[in-house]
Amino acid sequence: MFSQGHLEVHREPLQVGVGIHLCFDYQVCRDESGCHVDFRLSGEVGGRPVADDFRLRDDVAYNVLQSARRSLRRQGVEASEPALFALREELEPLFSDLRRQLHSEPGDAVDLPRFLLDRGVRD
Repeated sequence: MFSQGHLEVHREPLQVGVGIHLCFDYQVCRDESGCHVDFRLSGEVGGRPVADDFRLRDDVAYNVLQSARRSLRRQGVEASEPALFALREELEPLFSDLRRQLHSEPGDAVDLPRFLLDRGVRD
């Protein structure tokens, strides 16, 4: 279920997976440091409650699934990558809303050096 600033995703457990019920609440913010998106992830994975906040810069705001996966891992939840990336289609309304609010298009440039530093990747 989608409404601007909120997406709720529910998947029943499969034979080889866990049930997922996640809410992505988000808000586009602009301040002196630039534009970013504040996300609030809440819900449960495999019956285990999860909650976390994270912030993504506007140029990498669409990387929300990777950030959600990292967040879940920090909370001790091993949601498999295929299970999360299977949500891609359900996240499309969120991506569309972000493109509208951020005035961006698929293929817009990402500040790669800053992205790699944010992820802790070194040369």
